[in-house]
Amino acid sequence: MFLGGLIDLGLPVDYLKSEIAKMKIPFQFHAITTKKGSIQAVQIEIADPEESESHHVDHHHRPVAELIRIIQESKLSHSIREKSTTILWKIAQAEGKIHGQNPENVYLHEVGGVDTLIDITGVLIGVDYLAINKIMASIIPTGYGFISTSHGTLPIPAPATAELLKGIPVTAGHVPGELTTPTGAALIGTMAEQFGSIPPMIIERIGYGAGHRDYESPNVLRLLLGRDLPTSQHEENILIETNIDDMSPQIVDYVSEKLFEAGALDVYTTPIYMKKQRPAFMLSVIVPPSRLQEFRDLLFKETTTLGIREISFKKVSLPREDMELETTWGKTKVKISRYRDGIKLTPEYEECKSIARQFHLPLIEVIHAVRNAAENKLRTGGRFE
Repeated sequence: MFLGGLIDLGLPVDYLKSEIAKMKIPFQFHAITTKKGSIQAVQIEIADPEESESHHVDHHHRPVAELIRIIQESKLSHSIREKSTTILWKIAQAEGKIHGQNPENVYLHEVGGVDTLIDITGVLIGVDYLAINKIMASIIPTGYGFISTSHGTLPIPAPATAELLKGIPVTAGHVPGELTTPTGAALIGTMAEQFGSIPPMIIERIGYGAGHRDYESPNVLRLLLGRDLPTSQHEENILIETNIDDMSPQIVDYVSEKLFEAGALDVYTTPIYMKKQRPAFMLSVIVPPSRLQEFRDLLFKETTTLGIREISFKKVSLPREDMELETTWGKTKVKISRYRDGIKLTPEYEECKSIARQFHLPLIEVIHAVRNAAENKLRTGGRFE
């Protein structure tokens, strides 16, 4: 259902299949548009061709150790391999704890092998493709009643599901049946940062993933893709200033480093002329109010100043987020800030400088290329305006 919802949001099926194929496992994958109640949604059908040919009804069982090996030996990105392994290992630990087994030897009877790999890696591929930086979820509905498994009849939520949902707010809900599986619990429990009602946001797209069962209410998972409200952030700071005309400018470099190391928000100098046109410079330091005395002491100790000015002011800044970008030269970060309908992209200077030196390129060309790549990624992910 999670994967179906991501496809409904705009994850291309052909792209998803090409990424899944990097695991070198046989699979059949179909994304079908269907209706659950009055809601149109995407339903996913996953099959193992080897099972189809042999007319097996049950899933092809693989121990977790083999599933992890398949992921680690694949050509998926390092990030997706590591996150997939973490989620799969959580499922194995939960199953192993409940049934008294070594996690490496656990067989995922209820969820199968190919299904599990595609569910987990597919969701991570989709989240990466759509450039989703933060995931929040509602309180998790588990359903209620009993379910028949290879371990016999078990209560809902199944013991492994309950184990994976520890520390997460849940509710039985009003629907009889299993609404959350171990794989779903592991995915949302690992990826979601908070749980509760819909946060303040601007909704850009909506996707629906369909389940296979039918209930009185539509059996769909709804995904809302949006962005934070473009509100500015207000912060109280102190500006410390001092005029210096009897100290070597070289010492200013040393003092500036110490100020930044101590946690100054900004340090800068301004050339000035003092009495009788003596050349000098003004040293300016922006600090948090709670640490004012610490920076006073540092300036009096490390410079020749005999006095300083202190000015309280309010700083207004746009909220920022970091996007990790895959470029032809490797990974680099881009800062994103938004205001109303506008967007600002700022490539990480030090990383661009390192690329320019390593590949003997003009820095301005690297910055331009990284900015263009960031714009393209946001556009294809549906989050750029």
